[in-house]
Amino acid sequence: MTALVTADMNIGRLIATTGPIATLYLGMADNLDDIEHERALRWRGLRDRLAAEGTDDATLAALDETVHSVGPTDVALAAFAADGRVVSRQQVSEQLGDRGMWAQLPCALPLLAYEQRTVPCVVALADRTGADLRVEMDGSRIFAEVEGTDDEIERNAPGGWSQRRYQDRAEDSWAHNAAQVAEAVTRLTEQVNAAAVALGGDSRAVQLVREHLPPRVSPLVHQLEHGSRHPSRGGRKHEQEVRDLVGALAQSRTVELLGRLAEDRAHGRAVEGTPATLAALSRSQVGTLLVVDDPGDDRVAWFGPDPTDVAAEPATLASLVGSPSRGRLADVAVRAALGTGATVHVLSPDLSDGPTDGLAGLLRYPRVDG
Repeated sequence: MTALVTADMNIGRLIATTGPIATLYLGMADNLDDIEHERALRWRGLRDRLAAEGTDDATLAALDETVHSVGPTDVALAAFAADGRVVSRQQVSEQLGDRGMWAQLPCALPLLAYEQRTVPCVVALADRTGADLRVEMDGSRIFAEVEGTDDEIERNAPGGWSQRRYQDRAEDSWAHNAAQVAEAVTRLTEQVNAAAVALGGDSRAVQLVREHLPPRVSPLVHQLEHGSRHPSRGGRKHEQEVRDLVGALAQSRTVELLGRLAEDRAHGRAVEGTPATLAALSRSQVGTLLVVDDPGDDRVAWFGPDPTDVAAEPATLASLVGSPSRGRLADVAVRAALGTGATVHVLSPDLSDGPTDGLAGLLRYPRVDG
């Protein structure tokens, strides 16, 4: 997971914006030898699409400037623009599919999906003198280093009656250093609310660090097969292990939520499908919205000024808001969920056991039928 550069991106604030507004996702380049040319060609196609959908020249010009400012780097761009200015933008070093839309609501689903894939993780590579630490969160990295205060680390002491004493002193030093590493790992884990601690390095040092971790952190530890404080001894193989770990944690969250949906639906604590989910959103009843992000899904729903003003048909809202607006179904649902304090979990369109209509809600309180 590589660096993330952000600029005033607040999805909650963004999703409250009503349009028309341009949504642009410009993915990473496939041809690394000619990134700028490839990006320019792809942006031209997206720009033409936005213009055909009604995006004004000033807003297109603002997006032109943003795209050109990215430069020849291997990043993906998300940008949202209206009234001749870019209201929010973000660069991520992870692939995002190209997408351009001019609509009444912004489409934040790819960014929400990216966020749920970037599980906070503390990585610690330890030896008997300390550890190199980093936190990977939202694609960015925070680095730290722990150097133990005890330097009596060698056990190659003279023989004879004093050898055991030197060995004991070395073990004590390693343990003291490991305690300092464990304290730093614990502090970082709590600061970022990490979902995992990836621990690797010298086998004895790893063992000692684990012994000093408190019970609240120990269950989060995943021991790495590779990794060393000295790159020449282990290369960077541990980075793939960390990526695999984070990916598995993110996938397990999806499996958990789909399992809850099946169980809670049977007990009136979940809804599924468009009418039932929109009705629950209109009552601020949804605690977690499950929504499939399918770029080809153009189904619509209707919304009003308040997040709870949502319906599958305009007539349902006409008496409340007068003239409801039309938006893409998934974006209307996301706006309602975030606007009422719910969380959103994005599902892949190729998921075999996804919810009916690609929409479901885990409820804050049981539904009342009839």
